[in-house]
Amino acid sequence: MTEKQIEIELKLRIDPKHVTRLKNAPVLREVKEGRRLTTTHLVSIYHDTPKLSLADKGLAIRIRKKGTKGWEQTVKTSNGLREALPSRHEWTVELEDGVLDLDRFTDKDVKKLLNKFAKKKKIDRIFESDLKRSAVDLTYRDAVMELAIDQGVVRSGEKETPISEVEFELKSGHPAALFDLALELQRTVPLLLSMRSKASRGRDLYLGQAPGAYRAAPVALSDDMSAETAFRTMLGQGLRMTLSNEVCVRQDLDVEGCHQMRVGLRRLRVALNLFKKNLPAGEAVLLRRLLKTCSKGLDGLRDWDVFLGETLPMIEERFPDHAGVAELRKAAEKQRADALAAARTMLDQPEYGQLLLILGAWASYSRWASGASAEQMKAMASPVTELASPLLDAAYKRVTKRDKHVSELSVPQLHALRLDVKQMRYGAEFFGSVYSVKKVKKFRSKLTAMQEILGKLQDAAVAEARLADLTAQLSKEGLVAVGLVSGWFGARVEHELAGLEDAVAAFGAQKAFWK
Repeated sequence: MTEKQIEIELKLRIDPKHVTRLKNAPVLREVKEGRRLTTTHLVSIYHDTPKLSLADKGLAIRIRKKGTKGWEQTVKTSNGLREALPSRHEWTVELEDGVLDLDRFTDKDVKKLLNKFAKKKKIDRIFESDLKRSAVDLTYRDAVMELAIDQGVVRSGEKETPISEVEFELKSGHPAALFDLALELQRTVPLLLSMRSKASRGRDLYLGQAPGAYRAAPVALSDDMSAETAFRTMLGQGLRMTLSNEVCVRQDLDVEGCHQMRVGLRRLRVALNLFKKNLPAGEAVLLRRLLKTCSKGLDGLRDWDVFLGETLPMIEERFPDHAGVAELRKAAEKQRADALAAARTMLDQPEYGQLLLILGAWASYSRWASGASAEQMKAMASPVTELASPLLDAAYKRVTKRDKHVSELSVPQLHALRLDVKQMRYGAEFFGSVYSVKKVKKFRSKLTAMQEILGKLQDAAVAEARLADLTAQLSKEGLVAVGLVSGWFGARVEHELAGLEDAVAAFGAQKAFWK
């Protein structure tokens, strides 16, 4: 057994009811080349300090029993994360029994890590996974990989969570083969990209943490980073936001998490739009279409969450005993339930699974470059600072072209302005880390002021349209309540429009931070 190796794997979620279909998929039968799936009972015991200090340093220590073949212990540490395709250093040695013995490692690199982070610390059993793994080696194109289908649970104390996933581990060849095979299999079996390890699930169980809203961390770019690396970093961030918040939609756990999933998809759309001229058509067009479709599947849920959580409470506070307002809430809650069902339906559509895998490939390697021209390749290889300036210029011009008489814009024109402002904001967030922090902060403050006004105007327009769908099912009292909401929105729109011209003028008067 080789003590040290680098592990590159693609992880996918699969509904247990589809496992048999996966095993019998025609493409899988072809690439197995006559080899059979071998099923092994795996019990893996993960160790850490009581406060999980090793996990905080990116270290995972595991003891595993592989059926009747005895025990082994493994240390894993991140070797850089290509978002959808984690690459890890891994050290494994055999054990005579299931007792942790870190002195068994002989490789100097792992010994240095353990001496630095684990020596003299209390390390104990934290959680375990108990599963059956069906595995087989595959030859696909010029790559060799292992397919593993894991079914079982992760357990910490009395708490446990089910595991049903597929892993493709690259043994030789290019990572592109992992995604290409997964996309082929996805035509037969619903497979969804996953970025959560068994260890992260076990730690959540140990800490008693329930999933909640995941907000994006700032995009960390550097002056010497290529435009391509920056682009892939942006895609990776949007993909992580989408996947991390998906559970909030599936289980209706957190209104903000539902919103942040939609934000993640929007950030991905903006990243593709910003780099549009430097990307070949083909799959980029497909990605934009898939993103638009999937984002639309979340629109209704967000609209009703805003109405029920922000708008209606203000009306209820002023008219606490109004029967029509209570009827309006009940009708809106029914619409929200329907919108949630529609969002969940979207998550189970093939388009969503395809979107995740293609985005994962784009974030993990240069898949975007297929069909790119020499000019596009040159632009994406240039330093990000060279490409950022014209991209930000273009976004800035779209926002400021309406700087006169902005309060006279129609509802569709205000919506278009809001989308341009949002793209400008995300562009500033994406590229801001390579410019002066002070200048970026000042620029974003004026941009945010304008965006907040436009957001309130959009909420009013959307709510009016959504309420119009309710009128046929409301009583006279309910229709009166709709009138109360409409009157409130009318006053709000006038108030917000009064400040919009000033906000737009203040934004246009400042100096762009990238100049």
